[in-house]
Amino acid sequence: MAEYRELAQPHPQWVDFPNNLPPGTKVDKMTRDHLPITSQDGLYIDELDDVKSGDETITLRRYRTMDATGSLPLVLYIHGGGFVTGGLETDDYMCREIALHVPVVVLSVKYRLAPEHPFPAGFEDCLEVIKWMTSPQGQAKTSTDLSLGFVLGGTSAGGNFTAGLAHAMLEQNITPQPTGLLFMASSFCHPDVRPSQYRSQILSVHEVDDAPGLTVKSIKYFAERYGAPPDDKRYSPLLYESRKGLAKKAFFQICGWDPRRDEAILYRSLLEAEGIEAREKIYRGLPHGFWTTCPELKESRDAIGDTMEGVRWLLE
Repeated sequence: MAEYRELAQPHPQWVDFPNNLPPGTKVDKMTRDHLPITSQDGLYIDELDDVKSGDETITLRRYRTMDATGSLPLVLYIHGGGFVTGGLETDDYMCREIALHVPVVVLSVKYRLAPEHPFPAGFEDCLEVIKWMTSPQGQAKTSTDLSLGFVLGGTSAGGNFTAGLAHAMLEQNITPQPTGLLFMASSFCHPDVRPSQYRSQILSVHEVDDAPGLTVKSIKYFAERYGAPPDDKRYSPLLYESRKGLAKKAFFQICGWDPRRDEAILYRSLLEAEGIEAREKIYRGLPHGFWTTCPELKESRDAIGDTMEGVRWLLE
């Protein structure tokens, strides 16, 4: 939307990235790495290989505080990476922080990536995880109780999956439906199939083309390698006519200097219009998923703190 253009005024530290970052700033590059788990005081972290998607085994990394007893609510976390990169290491820091500060079990999904495994492979992997996690067997194995709360969410492509998966759960009568949806720097529609009634409200996808992390060119690159038909609702969930019943609440973290900004702001308003309580945090002048790229910056630590507060609110 035109009134949101001022949100794209770049934060000085991110201009000419990474040259203006404070000296010594850690910059994490997006990779497909699957590294041995690094232990951390206060956390129990392990990996589960109980879920099958076709002939493939889908690894889940589980995070839980050492002092937790009994079954806990679930946060099912889906990493970003444009459907073609990323992995269990991508948001490991975020998953650790959630598990340390909120009484939940966090499960991070290692779904298959394009172009080797094009659409809908990754989506179907996550859906199989949901089917298992909503079963008594899945909850028993992971020490979770979804009646206490179930948050589904992720960053970037993970947020895109989240919206489509919530719809798939409704369509396939997979219960319980999520208590809350967590959308972090998320996308909701291929630019070429934006509904005509919303085109004037989604301008950033063409106007914001100078930010680190995501540009018009990189959106096209990721879309081509993912291979989803632009009008497939699993990829462009904005095309659904209704969003009623997807969850009770939704929490949005939206980057101001991000081509995906406007569709996230619009999607929040659409959820609210259909009775889903929604909140948003907008980060003025900061680029797509900045907390993943430089998690130790003050702005990133503040955003990660917002995630903790958002998850707590989603579970209330």
